[in-house]
Amino acid sequence: MSLKNFFLKLLMMLAGAMLTAVLVITGNQYINARNMAGGETAGFSLFSSEKTAQPDLRFVEMTNLIITLKSDTRKERYLLLDLALTTHGEAESKQAEAMMPKIKGITVDVLSSMDYNELRNLSLLELRQRMMERYRQVFKITNVTLPFRDVIVSKMVFQ
Repeated sequence: MSLKNFFLKLLMMLAGAMLTAVLVITGNQYINARNMAGGETAGFSLFSSEKTAQPDLRFVEMTNLIITLKSDTRKERYLLLDLALTTHGEAESKQAEAMMPKIKGITVDVLSSMDYNELRNLSLLELRQRMMERYRQVFKITNVTLPFRDVIVSKMVFQ
């Protein structure tokens, strides 16, 4: 091997090492900047040593809603209902509390239009889906953002 070939190969190895070092440093700075901004790239999130921040999960309760149900008998039928609205953060919780009269009105509207037997035969999942669908429709029509993510039925008593 000639001296010229040796120095050429040495120069190429040094250039490759320098390029690799520059790419590692810039990649590291890019990832750190993304993490500080709150976002993570999908490719590196698996290797992140820090835990991702969990959303500030909160619940806004609607208790003791008494709803008159349709019935094919002469007997009055009622439903006692407790719900919890799932929100993320204080801002959403405050917005849900401020919109509570609207949310209660929608809830009463959905349930009072249903027949007693129909409501008794619904699963909780189906009931929640119907309620969420109606909440989304009404809030979309009024051009207001839905102030909660989900509704949880915590108590349901038929009479």
